[in-house]
Amino acid sequence: MGTINTSFGATDDATAAAAVDDGPVSFAPVLDAVEATVQAGTLMALLTGQTYEEVTAGPSWARLITAPDHESAWVVWLPAEFTEAVACASDEKLAEVVGPWSQTEEFWGGEDPAELLDMLREWRGLAQTTQQRGENMYCWMSL
Repeated sequence: MGTINTSFGATDDATAAAAVDDGPVSFAPVLDAVEATVQAGTLMALLTGQTYEEVTAGPSWARLITAPDHESAWVVWLPAEFTEAVACASDEKLAEVVGPWSQTEEFWGGEDPAELLDMLREWRGLAQTTQQRGENMYCWMSL
């Protein structure tokens, strides 16, 4: 069974947490992307030159904002530093990191870098829109 990971922007944790049961259906834009913990962490590390451990060391990385014992879905907050790194990444930077990112263990070495690059460009657009609106970025994760 796979996990559905949908990124979206919201004004605050309470607003984003309301998406836990039905998903972010009332939010726009949204993007089916990668999971917001390890895969987003490895992307952040590649974009910033930090180690994965440095990126994920703080308590704010992929902070769970909904009940941990929810039956099948959760919403996590992504730090402003992540949103900034994705929003500001140039096409050249995205092209530079997508190859190594596609080879990380979490992609099982089988993800097409060209498809991931398209998704990264869309994620960048979502991050830019989120910033322009003064929102935070979140990820709805569902089994």
